[in-house]
Amino acid sequence: MKINDQDWNFIEVIRAFFPFRLFIAHLKHNLFSLVFWLILFLIVGDQFGSSFGITFLFLSPEYLGEVSGLSFGLLGFALGGFIIGFNTYSYIKIGARYPFLTTISKPFYKFCINNSLIPLAFIVFYLYRMIQFQIAEEFATTSTLFYYSFSFIAGLLVFFIFSFFYFFPISRRNRKYVDQTVKPISSPIHKREKWYDLFRSQKDRTYIYIGRRFRLMTSRSARHFDKKLVQEVYAKNRISSTLFELLTIGMFFSLSLFSGYDILEVPAATSIILLLTISSMIFSALHSWLKGWVYPLLVVVVLLMNFISAQSGVFRYSSYAFGLDYSKKDIYSIQAIRKMAENEMLNETSKESYINMLENWKAATNESKPKLVIVNSSGGGSRSALWTMVVFQQVDKTLKNKLTKHTQMITGASGGMVGAAYYRELVLRREIGEIKNVTSKVFAQNISKDMLNKLSFMASTNDILIRAQKCEFNGHQYTIERGYAFETQLHKNTNYVLDHSLGYYKDYEQRGLIPTMIFSPTIINDGRRMLISSQSLSFLTQTKDNLQNSYENIDIHALLSKQNTGDLRFSSVVRASATFPFVMPMVTLPTEPEIQLMDAGIRDNYGGKTTLEFIDALKDWIQKNTSGVIIVQIRDTKKVLNDETYKQISFLDKLTLPLEICIEISHESKILTKRECFVSVQVPLNFQSIK
Repeated sequence: MKINDQDWNFIEVIRAFFPFRLFIAHLKHNLFSLVFWLILFLIVGDQFGSSFGITFLFLSPEYLGEVSGLSFGLLGFALGGFIIGFNTYSYIKIGARYPFLTTISKPFYKFCINNSLIPLAFIVFYLYRMIQFQIAEEFATTSTLFYYSFSFIAGLLVFFIFSFFYFFPISRRNRKYVDQTVKPISSPIHKREKWYDLFRSQKDRTYIYIGRRFRLMTSRSARHFDKKLVQEVYAKNRISSTLFELLTIGMFFSLSLFSGYDILEVPAATSIILLLTISSMIFSALHSWLKGWVYPLLVVVVLLMNFISAQSGVFRYSSYAFGLDYSKKDIYSIQAIRKMAENEMLNETSKESYINMLENWKAATNESKPKLVIVNSSGGGSRSALWTMVVFQQVDKTLKNKLTKHTQMITGASGGMVGAAYYRELVLRREIGEIKNVTSKVFAQNISKDMLNKLSFMASTNDILIRAQKCEFNGHQYTIERGYAFETQLHKNTNYVLDHSLGYYKDYEQRGLIPTMIFSPTIINDGRRMLISSQSLSFLTQTKDNLQNSYENIDIHALLSKQNTGDLRFSSVVRASATFPFVMPMVTLPTEPEIQLMDAGIRDNYGGKTTLEFIDALKDWIQKNTSGVIIVQIRDTKKVLNDETYKQISFLDKLTLPLEICIEISHESKILTKRECFVSVQVPLNFQSIK
């Protein structure tokens, strides 16, 4: 093989090929950057984050409510930023190890071209996986696939062009400075290094690099170059790379100030890539100054932040339940819990009030002994919310509204309760004459609209470091974070029909117009359950286990005695029951010490525990006034999969399976494809189902 009139055999070409040498250099000196690429490869390959559905966010990105060429273009634009960030850090980290770059024009550009082995592999892999997914799951046509692919590549090119217009004028080697005395140029965020010392230590090797017009060329020796010129070339490229990083980081965090604009709610996958880009840039700055000490320093910083947050309010980022007054604190202790549970007067009053509500519900059915229906809806994110809505609509349509007419209580977890809350609101509006048809497909489409874009954008731009924005509700100010973003998007998707306080539903439930909803988020501090409803549920806190009161259930109205809990925003209650780990922040309540609420699915994903305690507490009234109890369980996944197979557990499986099983138990982790949903009607007391 001849290159620049020189003969090379195959082995020599491989050993001297500059892109290959750069890949080896990354493995030796820049392994941290490769970790980010590994994460992206695993995500797109459905090997990382598949239990959270992250893969689908990349293979079918959504922007402004639809999957389009624009959404793929934005994803490509973000990936372009990640690639340029990777190249700038790589140039700073390992560029000076190759002195021949000073002998060619546009050294940074040539470095980027030759450093494209990993980015090109990922782009090809992504397009293959995207096309595969779109054909199998979205039934995309050939023209649609071409449009998506073209948009993605166009987004990449737009960022590349923008970046190269910035870099090229600065990165050109300008020979007019050769005879001038050049002082070292330092960087605002990177420590100054003696590039010429590294240059002198390098062997005068010959490399085969991709040069002008993508032709293979051999490198020239740089030994005869003036050391001041070498220093200047690298310093200029280094300072331009640093300024580019600063500009990108500044623009990224500035976006958090405009998070309320829909146009900035980029696809969730774009936010993930932006977060990876910023993380790599910040780490590159720290590593430039601290070298190998950056890792122990980060550990010390995290431990110090943890200690300070435990002793004070600093670094204790909270997600608030809107409507509560956080300047007033209620005591949370075992003594306070015991006192509430053993308050006979409070419990009897609570039970009498609920029985009175049951009487009104019975009267509303126009039957002497009606069937009492309890609906249990499982967790499962947006999928479960949509499935619960569709099931309610179809069953009510088939039974001519008998399901909601006979349903007295709804409980469950996470997404299922989101869908149930929306359908119950529609039923209420039908009862008071505001709408006529609650089975319209429009409502199912509303609850299935995107929730993650706004959530991901807020998490990546606002929640990490800067939480400057405030909002107001019922005269109280709260910090805006991704919990607020979730509620805002939920209200927007459902045309704000759920934008009420918890107490808004109390009278309607008492009159029997709509079922009572019981939310049961988990208290992370001690594993107990917080029972939240518009009604007082103190009578459910006397649950017995082996003749001992477990004090497992806590009624929010009894606990927060200093608060007007009726003013609590209903969407905050829904959110507290659907705070899947890491995706949503835990909800903080105004107690001393503060307690945190997380997904109800951690303890009771199907609502079975709440249901059995409910039936046991009210069994005397139920046996006397009803003809039976029917428990309708709405699951978004099958109990047993016909195509389920098992494999031998590997070494890594032993490390990861315990976490995966925990996620499976919470039922947020089920993959939508190839899994069907169904309704099971269980009659534990041998009563017949509704005719």
